[in-house]
Amino acid sequence: MTRTLLFPLTHLGLIRARGEDARSFLQGQLSNDVRRLDTGLGQLTSYNSPKGRMLAVLQLIADGDDVLIELPRSVLPAVLKRLRLYVLRARLTLDDVSDAMPPLGLAGPQAAALLAAQGLTVPLAPQQCCRAGGRIVLRRLGDTPRYTLYGPPEALDALRAAWRDLAAGSDDDWRRLDILAGVPTVVPETSDHFVPQMANLDRLGGISFDKGCYTGQEIVARLHYLGQLKRRMFQGRVDGPGTVAPGTDVYDAEDPQAVGEVVQAVPDGDGQLLSLVLQLNHAQSPSLRLGGTPSRPVTVYPAVTPDENPGSPSPAPIA
Repeated sequence: MTRTLLFPLTHLGLIRARGEDARSFLQGQLSNDVRRLDTGLGQLTSYNSPKGRMLAVLQLIADGDDVLIELPRSVLPAVLKRLRLYVLRARLTLDDVSDAMPPLGLAGPQAAALLAAQGLTVPLAPQQCCRAGGRIVLRRLGDTPRYTLYGPPEALDALRAAWRDLAAGSDDDWRRLDILAGVPTVVPETSDHFVPQMANLDRLGGISFDKGCYTGQEIVARLHYLGQLKRRMFQGRVDGPGTVAPGTDVYDAEDPQAVGEVVQAVPDGDGQLLSLVLQLNHAQSPSLRLGGTPSRPVTVYPAVTPDENPGSPSPAPIA
């Protein structure tokens, strides 16, 4: 990434969990240990079905005693509706605050300097949070310096004005940085398709295996302790024109059944950069292809996660 870009993040939404039971309620719903969430550290987690498959990948941020839940707008209504079904007598409210406090993104080589010039403390480590003037700055996962800012609209509007000369990054540019960082996304087309470990959420610190019960925990824990994981998420690429939809099946010429599925895809030069979940025994096959007509060959290389970075072909740079 050669330029520093300002992102409106129109594809992301926010839910605010507020009330004395907010954290205990989320503790029983999400894969990570919400008790460890604090004002200095964000948390990646998943919301799963009883089958242990992800309905959403969530970014949690502490805002005082409240919890902000960042997720794609495309799955927010369904997730919010489902969470509210289980509130029962718990003393909390769950509200969509996406329009009331839309987040702002900043990424690129000058991002840290721009934050510091506005009097903001720059978080150095992924998931670290810093606060000033009612604004929260979160460092995202990945090698590229990338930050999300949360706060009242007037506080973020002042930053937008200060950074008005920056080029705007697109939603696809942001998704692309997620793919390069190895961060999975669940959209309606892939909801309830993947156990968290299939999308490498265990390697990203998004699962606690000692927190106790939560929705889908039995399946997630069994997969962890019995060591029977047969699928993982990888990065990949297809050449040629045309988009690739999340949920597109991946085939191996030697197998008539699908051996994988596209998680996310964004434009990349003259093709598409992908994250995709594949059966491990097919991941290195030279004959992988996308389903559909015309069929398109897939080049695969491992997704980047904190504990393994074997090196991979360089996608086209973000301008």
